[in-house]
Amino acid sequence: MSRAVLAHKLGFRTSPNPEVSWNLRNWPEGFVQGEENRLFIACEGRWIGYFRLAPYALFNRADTAAPYTLLFDTRSWTRIEPVPVQQFRGFTYDVPSTSQHRSHTHITDVDPQESSHQ
Repeated sequence: MSRAVLAHKLGFRTSPNPEVSWNLRNWPEGFVQGEENRLFIACEGRWIGYFRLAPYALFNRADTAAPYTLLFDTRSWTRIEPVPVQQFRGFTYDVPSTSQHRSHTHITDVDPQESSHQ
């Protein structure tokens, strides 16, 4: 995700409706029902944080390009220590374990510029 897209998503944290969406062409098969699923964000070659996903999603049969929509509350943004990642396109389950980060902190005031590797 680019810094600009992340900044745009994080800009909704103070809006009356802080829930935003992420559209997908294919439904991700690895989500676990009843558990907290996360949308990890990579920026400039590093995993930098995640959003907690809503326990529900949307499906739009008329949208042939991206019929699946994941929803997340932008106030759930949690920054992690940057972890290198090879560039990929689309969706992956090869994400950092939140247990490997001893101190991942819920951030309510984060600048995407600060979250990137310098």
